[in-house]
Amino acid sequence: MRAAPPQNLESVKDFWETHVNNEYYTDEEQASEAYFSEIEAQRYRWHYHLRDLFRSLEGSRGRLLEVGSGIGVDSIQLARGGFDVTAVDLTDNAIRVARQFAQHRGVAIDFRLGNAEQLDFPDESFDAVYSFGVLHHTPDIEKAVAEVRRVLKPGGTAYVMLYHRDSLVNLAHRLLRLPYESPKDRTDHCPIVRRFSRRGVKRLFRQFSKVSVRAEYPFTYGFGPLGSRTPLRLRRVLGRAIGWHLMIRAQR
Repeated sequence: MRAAPPQNLESVKDFWETHVNNEYYTDEEQASEAYFSEIEAQRYRWHYHLRDLFRSLEGSRGRLLEVGSGIGVDSIQLARGGFDVTAVDLTDNAIRVARQFAQHRGVAIDFRLGNAEQLDFPDESFDAVYSFGVLHHTPDIEKAVAEVRRVLKPGGTAYVMLYHRDSLVNLAHRLLRLPYESPKDRTDHCPIVRRFSRRGVKRLFRQFSKVSVRAEYPFTYGFGPLGSRTPLRLRRVLGRAIGWHLMIRAQR
């Protein structure tokens, strides 16, 4: 059995350099138009709750920071919706592809290497912060959440997704001892994958003035036909009860 990877920032960076997020959606050549188009189509086909969020933010103005942008799929949607987007990611591979993606889509986004636990921006720099499925992979999540709050302007909002401890997906992974994050095999474990209860999220974001949490997304891509053939209306209902994603809005 392969030894568990060390739980430090370097091991997290090494993992994501070789597991470019969202690439499991496509077999097309990296950074080709077909690659970008298939990833966009599949991501928002499965992540119905992201379509809902982006629609609710259309017409927004101001500066938005994305923490953990990956290859920039959501960065592009947020920029198209009206935000002036700055996006940071821990990995060189993701930033390289993200810049090509934005160029393909004709969108101006400031992509930079960055660390969620030490954001290289002054206090109160952004009107909004967005981070989807990222902070639960960093060694010191309390520090990362404090950084999100620090760079937000007073009254600004953080839109964050963290994994849900009390979900069908987490139960399946624990019972079957499956690694998370699109593993290459059953021993390919992401170094850090935290899961939270709703109450745990409220504790984590306790320094914010107002926090709302809801669950979404009952079946991941790995569930195959169960997820793809379940009607969207039913997925919404199931998602609120046993969803894998805790969707958080936290106002400074």
